[in-house]
Amino acid sequence: MNVTLRRTLMVCVLALILAAITAGTASAAPTTVDPDTLTPPPPPGAECKDTGNYIICHTVGADSWANEPDSLLSCGRAYSTGSNHSESIRWYSSEGLLLKRFVRVTNAGTWSLSPTGEGPTVRFVSHFSFVDYLATPGDFDSATQIEHGMDFRIWRPGSGVMVHLAGIFVFTPDGGITHHGAGEVAIDEEGNLVIPAKEDAALCEALQS
Repeated sequence: MNVTLRRTLMVCVLALILAAITAGTASAAPTTVDPDTLTPPPPPGAECKDTGNYIICHTVGADSWANEPDSLLSCGRAYSTGSNHSESIRWYSSEGLLLKRFVRVTNAGTWSLSPTGEGPTVRFVSHFSFVDYLATPGDFDSATQIEHGMDFRIWRPGSGVMVHLAGIFVFTPDGGITHHGAGEVAIDEEGNLVIPAKEDAALCEALQS
């Protein structure tokens, strides 16, 4: 076999190998999925791909609010002003039913006793992540949520931390809460954090002076 023919054959073989690799890569590439076809659908702006094993959606959220009613203290209703940032990944089955959700959250802002934000304030911050495991695919009401991190910290500059709630939290579908970590956790009928008596007194003193 002469040199020219050998080179021609080598070029042809390499071209066939490259074509096979390219075709395999293209066929394995995730395909875009319409979020509105999923149950439950992810928030607006989600990017969803079918990876073969799962449909995976990524979302980013941001929000801000001013003078919204928050927890009820012994000295009155606290009003919250702040901002929120979250990042989320959702795993759906090939049938489009939600199986699991992971969310990372950061909140920051202030509390006051005034519905207009006037008067003394205290600051708060949260930084935590949680995973929802759905016992029934597609049904959020069946989810057990496991949270890790700093759920809540409230302080007044110069006065130290008055409320610190952190650790591992487990929220079950029947409304049960299990907590291992710092602070005490309780939720009232409106879904607000119940502040223990000692911390409540410190907050009221800070917000009224």
